[in-house]
Amino acid sequence: MGNFEFAREEKFDHETKTKEPKKRSYVACLWSFLVSLSGGLLLAWWEHEYHPTYSQLWMVPVGLILFGTPVMIWFAISVSHFCKFTEDASPSVDGSSLVHQYHDPEKMIKQVI
Repeated sequence: MGNFEFAREEKFDHETKTKEPKKRSYVACLWSFLVSLSGGLLLAWWEHEYHPTYSQLWMVPVGLILFGTPVMIWFAISVSHFCKFTEDASPSVDGSSLVHQYHDPEKMIKQVI
């Protein structure tokens, strides 16, 4: 019976460890969507209320920053995911595959030293 409880606890630990990154990713995506939505709403409010008189101009850059920053961050994250380099790209003698490991400083230090 002791082995069964140990296996059940191990399975529970594995499930909680795998759910944690998904939950954090979901929360980050939700927050970035809310920030972008607030920037868009701020720009829409300025357009509706203050655009004819060109007053409250501070709302435009703040709205653009709030609207565009999460979009650029998620774009950078998605592009970096596609540009992830693998371990099997080892440098050759002529240095032709050093380009594949350019973004990993630890590997570059090991190659220099």
